[in-house]
Amino acid sequence: MGYRGSKSEIQRPQPKEISVKEQRVDGSWFLAKKARSLRYTLMGLERGYPVRFLSNQMVEKKNLFFSTQLNPYFVTGFCDAESSFQVLVTKNKNTRLGWTVRLFFTIGLHSRDLALLLRIKEFFGCGYIVKDDNKNVVSFRVTSLEDITKFIIPHFSTYKLSTQKAADFKLFLQVTELMKKKGHLTTEGLQEIINIKSSINLGLSDELKLNFINTVPVQRPTIQTRDIPDFNWISGFVSGEGNFFVDIFKSSSNKIGYQVKLRFSVTQHNRDKELLELIASYLGAGIVNIHSENAYVLKITKLVDLTTKIIPLFDKYSIQGIKFLDFLDFCEVAKIMSEGKHLTTEGLYLIRTIKDKMNMKRKID
Repeated sequence: MGYRGSKSEIQRPQPKEISVKEQRVDGSWFLAKKARSLRYTLMGLERGYPVRFLSNQMVEKKNLFFSTQLNPYFVTGFCDAESSFQVLVTKNKNTRLGWTVRLFFTIGLHSRDLALLLRIKEFFGCGYIVKDDNKNVVSFRVTSLEDITKFIIPHFSTYKLSTQKAADFKLFLQVTELMKKKGHLTTEGLQEIINIKSSINLGLSDELKLNFINTVPVQRPTIQTRDIPDFNWISGFVSGEGNFFVDIFKSSSNKIGYQVKLRFSVTQHNRDKELLELIASYLGAGIVNIHSENAYVLKITKLVDLTTKIIPLFDKYSIQGIKFLDFLDFCEVAKIMSEGKHLTTEGLYLIRTIKDKMNMKRKID
């Protein structure tokens, strides 16, 4: 989870390791105050941003950005990146079967993105916000079977997920239907839920494997996404998984001794390689290559593609959250480069200044 400022879930994979999001948010959680008393806003973060954009429309969006209503396709795209569908089965000596089944729909973010999380909560019209101050994490959770049935299931049934997370949703839906029929209160129904749970996310814990030795995992649904549903889905997905980088490296071919390159990228587990290729085709730019043993990355580095395709796309369909600030800096550097100023000592210094406050280096008051 960690910091979301242009982060990739798969940034520095260790040999034979990869982090696959399950979005578990553990720790000492407590219910936050009512939303109206959480007076968080990101508007103040934009001070110090002069007019830096490649279009007048971007200037207008800057002022309206945090007050606009979230598009449902954006929400699904963001959830493809950041959400999780969980089935928790825990021991409970007070129940007849000795076990309790609970459903969780969760989105966990860095605490600096609380404003975005509150907007998502408002969009769904249910759930609650919890936080872990020690880990600087905030989480939106929906755990009520009624709310999941009334709000969460209908949304994702209409605005469908495009990543392999859609398989988790389909299995999650099966458990929801069983619980609505009180199946979790019978021995047979509980075992059926365990069979389904074993194919969701990371599967069963060692404790559940030990206690349910007759488990037969259900077949995990095959997800084949053949088209991108809407540009807003892309802006939502990129708001969660996209990266905006400015690279500066030495170059003997340049008079000032350095070369500047912009890099937009999206990294995913190899099971979503075809989705990355589909996004590249949809954007008309970029190449999908191996990132690590278990991951692929879509990269777009050509300045002409960035300035004529990528920036105009996110000009119209806005990035949301803290990552929006990285996008603004990215736009500023693109403007500097388009004017050829990156080839001067002064321009290079300005770009370094911008780069040094992006992504992980961004300081939030």
